[in-house]
Amino acid sequence: MTDFFFFGTLRHMPLLRIVMGREPSVSAAELRGFSVRHVEGADFPMLVASPKGTAIGILVENVTKAEQERLNFYEAGFVFDLMEQTVETNNGPKPTMVYRARGLSPSEVPWDLDTWVANHGAMTVEAAAEIMRAHDAGMSVETLTQRQAIIRARAHSTISTSQSRRPETISAGATRAEVTIHETRHPYEAFFRVDEVTLSHKAHDGGEVGPIDRAVFVVTDAVTVLPYDPVRDRVLLIEQIRIGALVRGDQQPWMLEPVAGMIDAGETPEQTALRETHEEAGLTLTSTNLHHISTYYPSPGGIAQRFVSYVAVCNLPDAAAGLGGESTEHEDLRAHLVPFDTLMEMVRSGEAANAALIISAQWLQAERNRLQAGA
Repeated sequence: MTDFFFFGTLRHMPLLRIVMGREPSVSAAELRGFSVRHVEGADFPMLVASPKGTAIGILVENVTKAEQERLNFYEAGFVFDLMEQTVETNNGPKPTMVYRARGLSPSEVPWDLDTWVANHGAMTVEAAAEIMRAHDAGMSVETLTQRQAIIRARAHSTISTSQSRRPETISAGATRAEVTIHETRHPYEAFFRVDEVTLSHKAHDGGEVGPIDRAVFVVTDAVTVLPYDPVRDRVLLIEQIRIGALVRGDQQPWMLEPVAGMIDAGETPEQTALRETHEEAGLTLTSTNLHHISTYYPSPGGIAQRFVSYVAVCNLPDAAAGLGGESTEHEDLRAHLVPFDTLMEMVRSGEAANAALIISAQWLQAERNRLQAGA
């Protein structure tokens, strides 16, 4: 058995419990000669040699080999390796193992646990549960490293949704508290995830429904942006192959859509909208260009995902049309400039077969005069 000193995110007990797979007993400890700073451009910390510094942390004693494998798997995804260090405890100096960053650069900003918990704790705990299921399923560290971003993005979507509330004017007001989840199974977890849930819930007549079994496709929340030029009265549409249409048997799997992209962990929907509009359409916008349409579930009966849709008022010269996409993401995109009247005819004829495009076009139809007036 081995003793471990944790100076960063694993001081958060809900996270440590998930990673270790048990409730550990901890005690206070200090690592002198080091300070704890943010990794440059990231939300997690690293140790930095500092002659006058002291890294505050916790000591977990008697970590088993199986628990160390779990810890190694989790930390390897963040490019951390084990090193031996001597820490100060209430019982004097003690040799322990400490995770040190490999190939990462520190910022000048000190890292604070309470601030991190407030901003990132819930999302990180949610992501850790999926990461450790991957460990139990035998996933390699290399595969985990590739999937880390999408796992965290999924967790970010879950926490963002859990912290939001819709207005209620007609609904009976039933809440999540009136649902009992008996079991959740995860038969497939990769770029997307499938959850199987056994649940019961309160019925509208006061009784109970269930237990019932349901399966749901778990997808990271996404943003859509319909660029609109009010002077030229035209929009920009993206054409690309869509696998959902292909697998459905559609003979025309290339679809016309607004700009679209998944919300990365730590991003706001607005930030995603601006990033994706630049990547897919080559348009550099600010949040003042964006007009929020709605935040909605495209198909809540079987897909756990929300869309946040915008219209972006912008300049669309003829040069905005053409080919593009991120080759590293295997994107092959064609941008089309479409007059507003043509867009609405596409909605009427069925040529516009993408839900976000139809919703965005209909919103634009209602708000077009206001946008053209500069309001």
